[in-house]
Order: sequence, then C-alpha cells, then structure tokens
Amino acid sequence: MRRPIAEARHLSGAFYSSPEVYELEKRNIYMRDWLCVARVEELERAGDYMALRIMGEAVLLVRGADGALRAFANTCAHRGVEVVWGTGNATHFSCPYHGWTYDLEGALTGAAFMDDSQAFDPGRCGLPPLRLGVWAGWVFITFDGEAPPLAEFVAHFEREFGFLRQQDCRLAVKVEVELDCNWKLFVENLLDVYHAATLHVKTIGAKRGRADRYPFNLFPHGGTSMFYHSDPMVPGGKSPFGRMPWLADKPDNFACSGRLSPNMQLIARSDNVHPFLMWPLGPDRCRVVNYTLFPRRHFERPDFEDKVRVYRDYLVEVIEEDRRMVASLQQVMRSRRFRPGPMSKLELGIHHVVNDLLDRVYGAGAG
Repeated sequence: MRRPIAEARHLSGAFYSSPEVYELEKRNIYMRDWLCVARVEELERAGDYMALRIMGEAVLLVRGADGALRAFANTCAHRGVEVVWGTGNATHFSCPYHGWTYDLEGALTGAAFMDDSQAFDPGRCGLPPLRLGVWAGWVFITFDGEAPPLAEFVAHFEREFGFLRQQDCRLAVKVEVELDCNWKLFVENLLDVYHAATLHVKTIGAKRGRADRYPFNLFPHGGTSMFYHSDPMVPGGKSPFGRMPWLADKPDNFACSGRLSPNMQLIARSDNVHPFLMWPLGPDRCRVVNYTLFPRRHFERPDFEDKVRVYRDYLVEVIEEDRRMVASLQQVMRSRRFRPGPMSKLELGIHHVVNDLLDRVYGAGAG
C-alpha cells in the first residue's frame, strides 16, 4: 500500500479487524478531527436536541433559548449517566438517575440533597462543553480543544463543493443502517468506482460513464473530489425535480463526489446532494447515515413527499447491494487464507485515503 498504485496491494485483514487498530483510530482520528454530526434543520427550534454516541463518547447537541447551537458531553456531573437519549424538544434536561437538572445552556440548575456536601460546587457542575461549528448547513463538533478552526478544516471542501449551496437545501430523506463491516471498508466502498458497473449494474451503474475517464483530485488529510457523469438516482434516471437552480449550467447527468476526513463522503447529482456519514461501532461494525438534500423551494410542491419516497426506495436498494459485499469483505478479513490482491488504477482514491489513515494511525511513513 505504501508503494505507488501500480505496485501497491490492498492491506491485510488486521487493519480492518484488530481491536488495537480500532482504539488507535479513536484516539488519533475521531477524538482529534472535526466530525460532521447533523444538519442544522434537525435542530431548528429552541430546545431541539439530539443525543449521539461516538465511539463510546456520549454527546448532546441542543439549540438554546438564545438560538445558539451548542454541544456538550452528555454526562451528568454527579455519576456520569447520560442525561438524555434520542431526539426531541425540551425546556431543560433532568438526569434520569438522581434528578440533577440542567438548562439548555448546560448549566446545573438543580441537585437535591447536596446541601451538606463540601465538595459540591454548582458552578462547576455544568455539562462539559464541546467545540461546535457550522459549514454549509452541516453541524460539526470536535473533542479536541486544539483542533484548527472549522473553516480551515473544510477549506478544500468549500473550494471544491461550495457551488452546491447545501446551506440553501433542506433534509428530505434520512436513512440509517448498521453494517457488518469495519467503517473503513464502507469508506473505501464509496470511493470505489471500480465496482459500480458490476455490483450496481441494475441501479446506479447502469448509465454511469466509464470510470477511467474521470480522475480523482487528491487533497491532504485523505481528501478527495471527483467530477463525472451519472444520471439522477431514481429509476430510469430522470429527475422529477430537474436540476438544482444553481446548477442550471450543468448537464442533467452532472455528478460529483468527495471525501472530508474522517466521516463525511459527499455524493451529488444535478438534482440533489446526498452525503454519507460513517460512525464506527467496533472493529467489525459501523453505522452509516445518508442524508438526501433538495433545494428549499421543492418542499412546497404538493407531490413532494410522493416523489421523495421514490428516491428513498432507490437509495435503500443501492445500499442493500453494498451491504452484502461489505459484510463479505469483513468476513474474509478474519481469514488466515486471505492474501491482499493488487490495486487497480481505478482505486486511486482508496490508495490515497488508506495511506492517509496509515499515517494517522501509525505515524507518517510507518509501514
């Protein structure tokens, strides 16, 4: 893998199945980078909240009474129990274990029977804050207080994909699936233009241009972009909405994709944008969340829900095609008989990203 792609082979199974590698990825990647976690419209009103678990870390996103979005460690200052689960709207949060209460800004507002405790300081018992930022309608957080500013982190993505104007879109479809594979295998699957014409011959691979005609653009920290031709992701390839207004100068079969390390993979067609977010659940499992975004004006159409349902069903069909393959990949990663094969020139994106991951996990140039 450390060789030029013409000489490179895929990695051994341990990189995709080892608990030790998984812990290094948590420490060196997910606990350091900015992570894309939600859309702003999922937290639109004061009191809207979303509780997440990211590689064992409990996180709470909430829009405060002042309209500001905030992120906290979702851990009560008493025993560490998660203060809230799921999503919803609230005026305050009450720990389900001992009833300690917090306002929407994370401050402790109540703790019964603590009057006699000399160790109790209400002012130091709020929910621990996390850094939060917004780019193009996406909410990002980081666990690292010394991470670079979000604007710097997403700079290449803004240059490559700012024209998609995701901030002028809204979430129409959200599909979440758990897959029996290491998270990196699904990252590679989304970068793998080699497989589309074979595995997806009945769906998205049917009317896609030749993969060898569209080169990857490669950026530091495992970033990629690609611009190509592929029909909208609906049966028959004809969008019921037409091109997004700001893509009027693009052909109907315009398409692009790109990766923002570590957990965001953007895919777009002329009519919508549908990024994937990847969440590791263990060395051999991950959760994948797909968001389908459309321009705001389409939501006013009386037939919008019916049309969007077609997109959702088609997307689920494509994901199911991938699900079987990545599960099979994960199974062989534990086999003593597996010998990694040579890489194709069509796997340049995978080659670039995996080399970056090796740098992040083991140190630059290791291996």
